[in-house]
Amino acid sequence: MIFWERDAYAIARKITGNNPLSFDLVSHVFIILYRYDIPEADIPAMFSRIAWNQWTWSRSEFWKLYRSSFDELIEIAEIETEVIESNYRKLLRDFIETDSMDDQENFKKEITKMHLCGMTFREIQQNTGISLDTIHRAIKQFKNDLFNYSNRNCEGNDDLQVT
Repeated sequence: MIFWERDAYAIARKITGNNPLSFDLVSHVFIILYRYDIPEADIPAMFSRIAWNQWTWSRSEFWKLYRSSFDELIEIAEIETEVIESNYRKLLRDFIETDSMDDQENFKKEITKMHLCGMTFREIQQNTGISLDTIHRAIKQFKNDLFNYSNRNCEGNDDLQVT
């Protein structure tokens, strides 16, 4: 069908504002529409509606898979769950948000943010091209740095141990 070869991509580009994720959006919506028995004449309208919803709704499956970032996840968690932060969570947030002039420090923090967002080591490797060994060492060093930071800023945090 010609719709899936040209029109779907044109609609997705308009919805996303020429974002490179428009190609992923077409594939994602195709999988959703495949589940339903929709008449061929209604496919463009249904595609447009579902693509718009997937692109704009922060709770959509597409948004969660492709568009969310660390800061957005923190905001969503704070709004929806109204979590009272523990001392450890506050300590972790403070440590991550501290500015550092060192590129290695920023690298470790970014890799750890990805892991804290739920990405596995392999997903991080696929998205960044960084070796698994480097990812593992960066997160382990982050844990050590966090432990040292906690000992400087808090007294008696013996239950924060690096494994």
